[in-house]
Amino acid sequence: MDPLYIGIIGIIGLLIMIILRFPIAIALVTVGCVGLIYLYSFSQAMYYIPHEVYSYISKFTFTAVPLFLMMGYFAFYAGLTEDAYDASRAWVGKLPGGLALTTVAGCALFAATAGSSLAECAAMSRIAVPEMRRSGYSARLATGVVASAGGLAVVIPPSIIMIIYGVMTETSIGELLIAGIVPGILYFGVFVVAIMGWAWFKPASAPREKGADTSWEAKKASFKKVWGIAILFALVMGSIYGGLTTPDEAAAIGAAGAIVMTFFKKKLSWPIFKLAVVDTVKASAMVFLLLAGASIFTAFMAVSGVIDGATTGFIGLDLPPGMLLLSLFAFYIILGMFLDSISMMILTLPVVMPMIDTVGLSVIWFGVIMCMIVEIGCITPPMGLNVYVMKAAMGKEIELTTIFAGALPFVILQILIVVILYYVPQLALWLPGHMLR
Repeated sequence: MDPLYIGIIGIIGLLIMIILRFPIAIALVTVGCVGLIYLYSFSQAMYYIPHEVYSYISKFTFTAVPLFLMMGYFAFYAGLTEDAYDASRAWVGKLPGGLALTTVAGCALFAATAGSSLAECAAMSRIAVPEMRRSGYSARLATGVVASAGGLAVVIPPSIIMIIYGVMTETSIGELLIAGIVPGILYFGVFVVAIMGWAWFKPASAPREKGADTSWEAKKASFKKVWGIAILFALVMGSIYGGLTTPDEAAAIGAAGAIVMTFFKKKLSWPIFKLAVVDTVKASAMVFLLLAGASIFTAFMAVSGVIDGATTGFIGLDLPPGMLLLSLFAFYIILGMFLDSISMMILTLPVVMPMIDTVGLSVIWFGVIMCMIVEIGCITPPMGLNVYVMKAAMGKEIELTTIFAGALPFVILQILIVVILYYVPQLALWLPGHMLR
């Protein structure tokens, strides 16, 4: 049988396994191994597969993933989530939709240390949603803000998804992380304007908080609560932007800085240290198992000729860049209904990137766009991983359908941000273009 047909059958088999709720990594490994064994001999495949996996996941650049994860977990156990929320409250607590604005600002601040939207949603679900509900906020607004604002963690550096994108596409991770700063500010600004508008036209769903302390004394005190976040962000991103360190070295500095900060905040104990390390190992193992499966499946797709065939077919269509991006946007929105963001990237980048190169689009700019698009899938049904994390954190307090309904208006805002970035690409490219090298 033609190898191309074997590759197509493999894709169908993978989709069936995903629909049957097999773990993504197991599905990738199974289909990739069976396909390679069929195309090669068993002995050749057994020699090739371990070599392929090792050569892929042993790339030194991947060391930034567990180090940034460790920084995020120690920052969380140091109480930076609560500090970011309280500090934001002192500045915007009495504005229309003040608590929702506080949540978005808190997410933006914590994103500078978290790197993961799942971690941010889990933390803010326990802190922000109960506060908003006690103040009379509608359940839809309270949950929708948290589910969608968690996406700031995939744009504002350090973003784990951007690191994975950078390694898979052999793109400068430093430039990618820096490229997310201005779009992250845009993301924050659009959400602030929309929430204030919502609170203005529907004040009953977002009442002003009368008890918030927004005095100058409270504002001054708020700086003491976010000094740790500011120092970590300055150490990590300042060293990358200034050309002083590589992203891997900056990640190591960030992880060490987070541990030291936890110590100075008197939160460091053996149980906390062990908990943060175990959480880091668990999250890292999940990511690297996905990457290992992706390396096997991608090799199968390359050997079978699917990647070359898809690229050649696309070139034959002669689509303009705008139509290509619109098609990819629709494709990822649909895919996001069934897969998490990392799995989407791992599965599709080997096929998508040759298309992006063919039409001459910036890989850095597309990386920022793609990270935002796949994150939309994290708050849309039926998969909506961020929504399920929130539901697990809040238990029976809020219905799953309420969270999905609350996130829908913010999905529209995220699409608007992507459109702005499409028409003004310099928002993502200006800062990387001025990096010191």
